[in-house]
Amino acid sequence: MKKIEIVLMLLSTMFLITSCRSDNDEPTVPKPREEVNRTVLVYMIGDNGGSYNNELSSLLLQNFKDMKTGMADVNYSECNLVIYSEQRNDLPHLISLKQKDGVVIADTLFTFPEQNPLDKAVLSTVIKKTLNYFPAESYGFVFLSHSSSWIPASKDANSRAIGQYRLTEMNIPDFREALLTFPKPLKFILFDSCNMQSVEVAYELRDCAEYLIGSPTEIPGPGAPYTTVVHELFTKENTAINIASAYFKYYQDLYKPMRLPSDYDWCAGVAMSVVKSDALENLAIKTKSLLLKYIQKESGSIDVTGIQRYDWSSYYANYDLNGFIKSIVDDADNDDYNSWRIAFDN
Repeated sequence: MKKIEIVLMLLSTMFLITSCRSDNDEPTVPKPREEVNRTVLVYMIGDNGGSYNNELSSLLLQNFKDMKTGMADVNYSECNLVIYSEQRNDLPHLISLKQKDGVVIADTLFTFPEQNPLDKAVLSTVIKKTLNYFPAESYGFVFLSHSSSWIPASKDANSRAIGQYRLTEMNIPDFREALLTFPKPLKFILFDSCNMQSVEVAYELRDCAEYLIGSPTEIPGPGAPYTTVVHELFTKENTAINIASAYFKYYQDLYKPMRLPSDYDWCAGVAMSVVKSDALENLAIKTKSLLLKYIQKESGSIDVTGIQRYDWSSYYANYDLNGFIKSIVDDADNDDYNSWRIAFDN
């Protein structure tokens, strides 16, 4: 009995000490930084669910390390790199990569309870915190996860899917609504995620960003080479082109003729493009006129023979838009196609 009393007394004392320490050592609330030229929010979702091969956490953690390396090459007085990280076997964190005494450090600002990062309310909240603590003249957004372009997240033909968190997805219209939390159109969105550079996605997000950067195909497993790409996120001129070029050049230099993709690194090559958002409305008008003129409702399915396909899904959803338009007008030299092609090139 005495031993039990002594143990209880010791436990009580330990609890008191622990309580005092938690009172005195509460995490300091981060102070908002003064406005800088640009803040970039990186949204990383590696806890994808399903099989081990489906998980991206290990690859995204390497991306995080590369971002720290890349931050050494930027003028920190003019920029912020803020990362929302949701990885397997870890709580979600909001982290700022800072330069301190010549060294890049990862400062964890907030740790959140378990939550679905593909809930538009969660994304909106993360954006608001970023805006509150890291105001800037302009903003950029980088998205890392699995994605499926505009392919439905459900049987609803009006839904479009981005990201994957424990086998759940986010519809593109919800993604758009969350991004409109930013005070003005983003300077750019970089999709470091498969199949996101589709005209359907670009048109849906045309009011969210000046430029959309991504790939119409699958991307290499390691994603963007952030040791060099981070610097380009903060350039003032031709930012989107700089980002896409840095991404592409890394894999161009890595490429070996006849090298096949593998489950190990999927690094046989990459396709990257930049879309100028304010030109999409005119492209939609031109495209609609050709669809009404050349496709009859009663004609049934469209023959896609010979049109470049960009995805491996069972939906057969992503085909080359230019090739498709050529196929329906049936003459690449006619005025209808030439007029459309000008809008497409713009």
